[in-house]
Amino acid sequence: MSKTVRRIITTAIIIIAIVALTIIMVINTSSKTRKNAIDHMKSITNQEASMIKSFVENAENTLLGFGASPEVKTLLKSVQGNKEIASADNADDLRKAANKNVITSAALNDAQKYTEEFSKNIVGIEGLWVGDWNTHCLTHTNPMTPGMTTRKTDEARKPLLDGLLSAGDKVYNFGIIMSPATNKQIVSMYKIVKDDDGNPLGFVGLGIFTDKLVEALRNVESDSTFYMVNSQDNKYIFHNDNDKVATEAEDSEILKLTEKYKNSIDNEDGDFEENSNVTFYSYMSDNHWILFNETPSSDVFEFSRSINIEMIIFCAVCIILIIIFNIVSIRQEATLQRLEQSKRKQAAITKNLHIAALKDILTDVNNRIKFVDDFGKDDDGNSKIADCPNAPYCFAMYSISRFSEVNINYGHDVGDAALASTADILKEKFGAQSVYRTGSDEFVVAIKSDTSDTHNVVMDVNETLGELMRPRKLGNDIVSLQYAAAVVKKGTAISPAVLITLKDIINKNGVSMDNTATYVDMDAY
Repeated sequence: MSKTVRRIITTAIIIIAIVALTIIMVINTSSKTRKNAIDHMKSITNQEASMIKSFVENAENTLLGFGASPEVKTLLKSVQGNKEIASADNADDLRKAANKNVITSAALNDAQKYTEEFSKNIVGIEGLWVGDWNTHCLTHTNPMTPGMTTRKTDEARKPLLDGLLSAGDKVYNFGIIMSPATNKQIVSMYKIVKDDDGNPLGFVGLGIFTDKLVEALRNVESDSTFYMVNSQDNKYIFHNDNDKVATEAEDSEILKLTEKYKNSIDNEDGDFEENSNVTFYSYMSDNHWILFNETPSSDVFEFSRSINIEMIIFCAVCIILIIIFNIVSIRQEATLQRLEQSKRKQAAITKNLHIAALKDILTDVNNRIKFVDDFGKDDDGNSKIADCPNAPYCFAMYSISRFSEVNINYGHDVGDAALASTADILKEKFGAQSVYRTGSDEFVVAIKSDTSDTHNVVMDVNETLGELMRPRKLGNDIVSLQYAAAVVKKGTAISPAVLITLKDIINKNGVSMDNTATYVDMDAY
C-alpha cells in the first residue's frame, strides 16, 4: 500500500474520530449546560417565590404585633355592648358616643393614636384598622374612616368572621386582591382579638400595596414574563399585562397545574415548554399560589447553543487543518502530533467544563454539587469520607438573614456584592477549598480537626461571624447584614445530609446573637 493511500486512510480515520468525539462532547456538554440553565431559572423562580412569601410573612407579623397591643384590646373591651357606638356611621358620631364615657373616650383616643403611629412604620400601607365583631370600624389610619361599617349584612360578614374563627390565633390571610377602596392591588389580612376567656371581641385588619413587590420581582429577571395564579379559582394574581389581573387563566398547561395543586399541601417546582418558551413555576402551598416565570427558549439555552457551535467550529477547523496538512505532504509524525494536541485541547475543555459545573460563578467558591460530590459516595456506593472519630469534621453554616430584603431595599447588584463579600471573608479565614455555597444565601465551611481542637474551631467560626456582622460597603451603600450561624461536629457516618441538620438548627434559632453560632455535637446523639 502506497504512502498516499496510507495517508488518506489515516486522515479519514482521524477525521471520523474527531467528528465522533465532537458529537459525544456536544451531546454531553449540551445535556449539562441545559440542566444548569434549567436549574438556574428554577432557582430564580424559587427566589421570587421566597420574596413573595417574605412579603406576606412580614405583613402577617406586622398585623400580629398590632393586634397584640393593649390599646387595641382595651378599646374592644370598652366598646363591647355599647349600642350608641355600634350605631355610629361616621367619625363624628363615633366620637360623640365615646365622649359620653370617660374610659371609652380615652380608650378610643389611645387606640386611634396608636393606629396612626404604628402605620407610619409600614411601607406601602393602604390601611390599618380595628373593628368590632360586626365589622364596625373603630380606628383607622385614615381618621375619617372610623364609624363606618364595612360589611352591613350578616351574609356579607359571614365569610370574614368564619375565616377569622378558623384561623384562630393565626392571621387570616384574605389573599392578594384588588382593593375596592383604591382599585389597586393589595395583600389583605385580618387577625381576631379575643377576651381573657377566649371569646372574640373584634379584629384588626391590614392592607398593603403590592406595587413595590411587583417592581422587585420584575427586576429579578427582566427578560422574563412572570405571573402568579391562585390555584383555588384559576385567577391571575400578578401579570405583566395588568388587564389580566383578577381574570381566569385559559392556558391549558396552567389549568392542569391549578387542578393538580388545588388541594396540595406540599411546595413544589417544575417547568414546561410551550410555544418556543420555557415556563418555570413554584407552588406555594401556604397560600395555594403558583408563581410562573416564562422565558424564551432561545434565552434559556443560549449558552448551550453557543458551546455547541464553538465545538462544531472547532471540529471543522481541525478537519480543515488535517486536510491541508495532508495536501502539503506534512509528515505523518507531525500530523499525529497535531492530532494529539487536538485531543489534549478536547480533554482540557472537558476538564474545564467539569470544574465549572462544581463552582459557583458569582462567588468563585465550591457549589452544592461539589459538596455532595466531596462528602457523598463513590461509584461503588462507599462513603468518600471514612469514619474519623479522632479527626472529625466541623461543618459551619452561615446564612444571610432576610436576604430577599437586601435585594428589595438596595437592589440585586448590592445583593450580589453581599454574597461575594461573604464568600471572600470565609475564603480568607478558612481557605477557598473549604467553602461551599449551598443555597442562594447560605455558605458552608468544612473544617477537619482533631477532637481536642473543636473548641478552637468554634472560636474561629464565631470570630468570623463577628467580622461578617460588621457593616461594610457594598456598592455605594454601607450595609449591615444579619446572619444565622450553626456548627456541627461529625466524626462518623459523614454525608451531605449534614446540610439538613445545619438548616434545621438555623431555622429553629434564627439570627445569631452576640456573634455566637449554635453548636451541636452530632456524635453525642
